[in-house]
Amino acid sequence: MASNAHRRYARRRKSWEYGDDAIYIRVGSRRSPRHFNEVSVTGPRDAPRFARLVGDQVRAFPHDPVIIAINGYQPWLEEVLSSCIEDYWSDISDLGREVQYAGTMQFPQKASKRGQDVPWTFILDHMNVPQVYYWSVDMEPPSWEDEGLPEIEHYRFRVGAWECGRGACHFDREVPVAIIFTRPNPVAEHVVTELMFNYFYKDNDFDQPREDEEGICWLFSRLYWLLTDWQNLISEIVIRLDEAEDNAHGRNLPVKLRTRMMHREVDRLYEFKEYLRFHNRSFKKLQKLRDNVPEQEKKDPLWSDMDDAVEDLEQYDSTLDSLKERFNNLIELEFNIQNAVQSDNSSFLTVIATLFLPLSYLAGVFGITTITWRPIWYLYAAIPVAVASATFTFLFPWVVRQVQKRLYPVESLRIHLQRRNFTMLGDELPSNVNVPGSRAAKVKGKAHRPAGLDGTRPRSGTRVQEKYDE
Repeated sequence: MASNAHRRYARRRKSWEYGDDAIYIRVGSRRSPRHFNEVSVTGPRDAPRFARLVGDQVRAFPHDPVIIAINGYQPWLEEVLSSCIEDYWSDISDLGREVQYAGTMQFPQKASKRGQDVPWTFILDHMNVPQVYYWSVDMEPPSWEDEGLPEIEHYRFRVGAWECGRGACHFDREVPVAIIFTRPNPVAEHVVTELMFNYFYKDNDFDQPREDEEGICWLFSRLYWLLTDWQNLISEIVIRLDEAEDNAHGRNLPVKLRTRMMHREVDRLYEFKEYLRFHNRSFKKLQKLRDNVPEQEKKDPLWSDMDDAVEDLEQYDSTLDSLKERFNNLIELEFNIQNAVQSDNSSFLTVIATLFLPLSYLAGVFGITTITWRPIWYLYAAIPVAVASATFTFLFPWVVRQVQKRLYPVESLRIHLQRRNFTMLGDELPSNVNVPGSRAAKVKGKAHRPAGLDGTRPRSGTRVQEKYDE
């Protein structure tokens, strides 16, 4: 399936690859099995073909919004679009250029300050695990084993939108128009041709009448739900964290390599947080448009979806903070372990010096040439010195620990756990629940156990309670 997809893409992108500056424009349509019709344009002369495609769609389905996807940028693109789309924004092709070549993002905002009837625009980098983008379109993801972890560029899916709203289409002024710009790469092409239009047309709210402000909110949120999944990114980060912990505890790699890999993960976390916060700020900015819509339209489920998205993003933000802290703690642990290893090595050298330094000094004394010593005297002196050095070396740490225990006895104190300090199993249940083995059950069982003929309690219950109290 993946190979067939590659072949279809190669046939569709052949003109682009050979450099004839062709741009593929897809216009959404209910009549097509793939929910869009496609036209290839190479210059302003192809504008009539594009206009006929849009006109046929509008006349066939007059109540459907016109969704147009464009996979490239050329200076003449504005002339093609103006053949059937009102030129409210004189630099419409600039948005496509920003998507293709620029690296900055743009908040949803009016494209011009000239009046109310101007389009809304935004440029957003959607974020997901790189493999997910390929798996979603039945393509094999590239391998990054030789290059290490994927760069942040592979997590991004860049999209620009031009929400014209009503009044933009020449053929029907009541039909809203939305133009989506993507890049001409395999993943973007497959997402647009295999997923995006199907996703839009399966939405129950696709053809609901909306004002321009609601239209940009609907388009922004639907593209976000389709292309961005922070839960996938967090899952991948957790996997990387588990790998780092296994490597740290098992000492599987050199410490320099382990810390370098974790530093790269922390750097990626900082980058992810920048994109996440931009998504969060964009949603919050769009939420303010609710005040501008009529009262009856404020009950649209669209606004609840946006509220949920903001809550999820805030939760993801705190999760990324905790993961970043865990990575930093692991890096600190690596340094602490390395310092402990170096300290152990130093203590070993200290022990060796303590053992042999007196013998070395004794050998130097016997090596003085102006004094004649009998060789056997060195042996008589070296044996006691060696015994004294060894005794001092091994007994001194023990003596220090004993002195510390007497001077600072708090270090040897241990708090004994008491059952009354903890909530026992069953105690947190309601009073009408009888859990065998719990204190509440025994006390309650004793209180409600029927008395004997003489008014006394059965002995078995007393034994159980006395045993529990002991």
